Amino acid sequence: MVKRIESRNNPTIKNISALRDKRKREEMRLFCFEGVHLLEEYLKAGNTPKMLFVREDALQKYASLIDGADCDIFEVTDAVYEKLTEEKAPQGIFTVSEYLDNVAFVQDDCEKLSQSVKGNAIMLVDLQDNGNVGTVVRTATALDCPVLLCGRCADVFSSKTVRATMGAMFTGEIFVCPDTVKTIESLKSQGRRVIAAALNENAYTLGRFEIEATDIFAVGNEGNGLSSEVIDACSMTAIIPMSGKTESLNAAIASAVLLWEAKRGGMQ
Repeated sequence: MVKRIESRNNPTIKNISALRDKRKREEMRLFCFEGVHLLEEYLKAGNTPKMLFVREDALQKYASLIDGADCDIFEVTDAVYEKLTEEKAPQGIFTVSEYLDNVAFVQDDCEKLSQSVKGNAIMLVDLQDNGNVGTVVRTATALDCPVLLCGRCADVFSSKTVRATMGAMFTGEIFVCPDTVKTIESLKSQGRRVIAAALNENAYTLGRFEIEATDIFAVGNEGNGLSSEVIDACSMTAIIPMSGKTESLNAAIASAVLLWEAKRGGMQ
């Protein structure tokens, strides 16, 4: 049964609007996203929404998709939807979901993490741009590689991050690890190499060394890169060869290059 909400001051609307705040998301263990494509990918991955808020004009237009959601559905007026949306041209479907099972929050049990992360992976450290984090999740999922979000990375459950993943976060392997150095040390203790993407005198050049099937690449903050503490904790450092006409690559692009090289073995 579809319920109707006409007031912007409705308590449910107020609660859902508050999910823009990370602390509220963590407290309620809920997140939200918008659009037809994301909902299609979400359902395709076998997830069930907590609730849907559907603008009046979208209720009929996307009836078959909405009917397949099997959750509480609220028809809302344009004014109410405007309070929910963060999109410039919204399609009129707003999904609220519980946190995903494929996103693991790792606190102290880093040993369990090292056993869970299989094959090559990408470690993002203090990456704060939602678009970059979402793009890396999308790329890594396409290449069947886990993503470790370490330190102060952008929240994977932010609507901006979810949108940038284009639905990949619903199926990818994602680990959220607050303590970066502890995570690196745990991975190394299990025989894994953690390779810092950083320029120093001992850095290996990508394409000129063999990448092992369990290697993990660490990519740092957009402005500052990896800290010396993190670099020192890593097994080795590596650089992406460039022409010299530019100083560095965007973090998401660098991650894509590193993951592609990892999948092909690294030697040219």
